[in-house]
Order: sequence, then structure tokens, then C-alpha cells
Amino acid sequence: MKFIALDLGDDINIKKLMQEKSSHVEYIRWEEPFKFKYGDGMVYVYSFGAVVGLNVPTKQFNTLLSELDEYVVGQVKHTSIETLEIITNKEKELEVFEDRFYVPKLDDGVIATVAFVLAQSVSLERVEQKTGVLIDEIEKFLSEKGKVAKGRKSLGLAMKILKTRHEILSDVMILDKPDITWESEVYDQIYQKLSRYYELSRRYKNVTTKLDHAFEVASVLLEIHSESKANFLEWMIILLFVVEIAMSLIEKLF
Repeated sequence: MKFIALDLGDDINIKKLMQEKSSHVEYIRWEEPFKFKYGDGMVYVYSFGAVVGLNVPTKQFNTLLSELDEYVVGQVKHTSIETLEIITNKEKELEVFEDRFYVPKLDDGVIATVAFVLAQSVSLERVEQKTGVLIDEIEKFLSEKGKVAKGRKSLGLAMKILKTRHEILSDVMILDKPDITWESEVYDQIYQKLSRYYELSRRYKNVTTKLDHAFEVASVLLEIHSESKANFLEWMIILLFVVEIAMSLIEKLF
């Protein structure tokens, strides 16, 4: 069985997609995908932006992605494709090597767990891309001349950083395991094995460290701008007093 995965963008309007692809709309939790048949395979669409295909050829998968773009809420920006082949081997323990995952048995729970890890990985890649762009923006921001320009942009920069952090914690839930892993030790082992293979924890920590540093820089800039503004107001008040005194003296002398 072959999996193929990619992240479309910020979020996917699952409700609208279900209305057009299914005869009824049902409630699904954030970690649960909307599943539907596509050709000879199955497609798993997650609300946090990821799409995973099972036994869907790459050409058909790319066609499907262009169809799903219209359901993206926010910016549409595809990540690179990730693939994983599952091979059943009762004599082997869980082992993943060069995009091949050997499992002793294959059932719906195994498929759901593998699809979810792939979805997390490609969505984390989207966050990594956003963070990289944000870091580049900060470096460009710091090299700009002029306190006024820096003051206008500091707040917007801080808000972008907070939004990206919220996206990781609320949408992708990188550090959370799906509920299905509590149902079976095998599913939990599969999740742990693939999480290490795709380095989800390390990548998550790397992104949050960069965002923490970026937010610290933005906070310092906001503080400096605030102090500069306060100093400017103080000097304006002093200047007004001086002008008022000068006007009074002019009136008395003339």
C-alpha cells in the first residue's frame, strides 16, 4: 500500500467539502479526516490543511489537489510531496527505512495512524516554511533605517509571530497523539516509530525556538518604540511650555 501526502494551505473547509462530496454532513474531530474514494484509492482530508492519498497515483493526486484548492481557507501554498509504502511482514517487527514501513499486520487502525502522522509532517513543513519567511522578514526589518518605519511595523510583526505559534498549537497539534493510539499498543508504537522517523518533536522544537527568538526581538522593538514615543511626547509638552512662556513674555514686553 502506498501513501502520498501534501499540505494545501492554512485550513480546509471540511464542512463545505463534505456537502459536495457526500450525501450527508457529519461531525468529525480535528484529528479525524474526511474520507472518500478517489479512483481505485482513498483520500483523507484533514481540516488543518493536509491531504493524504492511499493507493492514489501521483498524477491523479496532483489533479485532486487542484480540485481541493478551492476549499482552502486562507493562503494556498503546497508543500513538497511525501510518500510512504507500507509492507506487511508478520516475521518482522515495526521498522521504517527509506520511505518503507514494515508492519506485522495491516488494518484500518494502522492506516488511520500512518495517515495522521504523514498529515502532521507535511503540515509542520508548511509551518517551517512560514517561520523561515518570518525570520527573513525580521532580518530585513532590522536592517531598515528609520525609527518611524520600525515603529509602524513592530506590532504587525509580533502579531504574525503569535499567529504562527497559534497555528502550531491549535491546528497541527504536533505534540498530541490521536485518540486511536490509546486503543491499541500497536497503534501507539506505530505513531511513536513514525514520529521519530519524521522527527516531529525535533522539528517542532526548532520552529518554536525560532519563533520565541523572533517574538523576543519584536517585543524589544515595540518597547523601544513605546519609549521613543513617550520621550517624544515629553519633549513636545516641554516645547509647548516654552512656547507659552515665550508668548507671555512677548505680550508683556510689547
